[in-house]
This record gives sequence, structure tokens and C-alpha cells, in this order.
Amino acid sequence: MTASLYVHLDTTSNTVVTQGFTPRDFYHGITHQPKNILLLNASSDQGEFEKHTTMKIIRGYAAITHYFDSLHKNQSLLDKRWIDFTELDLLRELTPLEISELLYFGHMKTHLYSPFFYKLQNNFVFFELESGVNRTYYRYLDEFYRILALKINHLSLELLNSRSTFFRKAQPVEKINIELLKTLKEAFKEGVLIAIDQSKLMKNELQIPLIYAEDSPLSVKKINYNSDYLLGHLIYHKDLASWTLDVEDELLGIY
Repeated sequence: MTASLYVHLDTTSNTVVTQGFTPRDFYHGITHQPKNILLLNASSDQGEFEKHTTMKIIRGYAAITHYFDSLHKNQSLLDKRWIDFTELDLLRELTPLEISELLYFGHMKTHLYSPFFYKLQNNFVFFELESGVNRTYYRYLDEFYRILALKINHLSLELLNSRSTFFRKAQPVEKINIELLKTLKEAFKEGVLIAIDQSKLMKNELQIPLIYAEDSPLSVKKINYNSDYLLGHLIYHKDLASWTLDVEDELLGIY
């Protein structure tokens, strides 16, 4: 069955808690590709040892691509925690206090001060929590909206073509403009379930329910799909090859 997606946004720290996304979704959706990665999991058997921080690092595009591919192929590689960094020389200039802050960050999976370090020039911090839930810090939130748009497109394409046969050509799905998704910012602050598994195909429209969820994504399983929780619908118009939102204006963010 096509999965649903959970999104909870904290614009104070640029944190997004999600459910239903894979490491590959993240890596192929971002534009600021990490140059290097510092692994915040002390027990990780991946990467190379870096003696200044006493942590593991993964360096270079090829090694990082391999890392994300391995995460996608091997779901048993649990407890993923990492932060990207730009230059190895600057990493080695971290003070003991800054290293201890990173160790706290990695252990508690939440920031003590800022999640973005001057010497690291990081764009992301990633933590796997539990039950497919991830907490990701984004320097630029547009990165997240791109990931979300690509994921919705992929799942919608999968759903619309689930009954395709040899004699029926697969239907393309037009890409979602991220500006449309950004209008849901205020709702995302409350927590939203994008219930693709509850979608309905009405004539030439694919209607995807948007449902308010509690702060904890683990509560998603308890959500009752009724009008009390319904925010509105994300709609794909097959005949027009376009996306729209059917949500009350006062519930939308203003940009």
C-alpha cells in the first residue's frame, strides 16, 4: 500500500520531524550536497577515524553517495546520526568545548545552542529516532520542501499507476511547485499527516487528505480519519496536469 507522510515543523530551530521518508529521499532531494559528514554515533562502524574529534568521518562525494546508498539497501543500519561539514582543516580547529557540544548534540539528539556551527558551516543535522521517525535540521528550509515535493510526486505516480497494464501507458504526474507546499507552513507547525493511503480518485482528480496530527508522529497510528481532524486536500488535476490546495484561507501560512 502507498504510504502516508507525517510532517511537524519548528521554524525557530529549522527542525522538521518526519515519518515516511527514506535516506534516499533526503539525499536525492537536497541541492546543497554534503562535502563531508561527521558521524555523531560513537558506535558506528562506518567512516574513518578522525583523531582530533575522536569521531568517525566520511569524506568526499563518492564516499557520501556510497553511505546513503548503503543506508537505503540495508535497513538494519540503525541509529543514524550525522552532521555535515565543509573543510577538514576547520573541523580540526574545533575547541574542546565545541567538541563537547557536538557530543551532547549526538547523545541527546537535540541542540544545546545553535544546530549550525560556524567552523563546520553545516547545512544539515540528521537524527533517526524510532519507528521510521527522523529529526532533521535544515539551514535552508527550502531543502525540505523540495524533498517533500519529490516524495509526494513519487507516491502519487505510484498510486495513479498501480493498476497499469502492458496495454495501458503509465501516467506522468506534474511536479509540485514548492511554493504551494510552503503555504502549509502554519499547519505543519501543528503537525500534519499527508494521508496518501487515504487518497481518492474522483473523475480527473486525485484528492489527498491533509489531516491534523498531534506533535508526536507516533500518534499518527491513532488518528481517526474524520472531519474533526481534516485540514483539507492536496489535489492533483490529471486533465490539467496541475496541483492545487483545497484548504480554508485562514489555515494557510502567509508569505
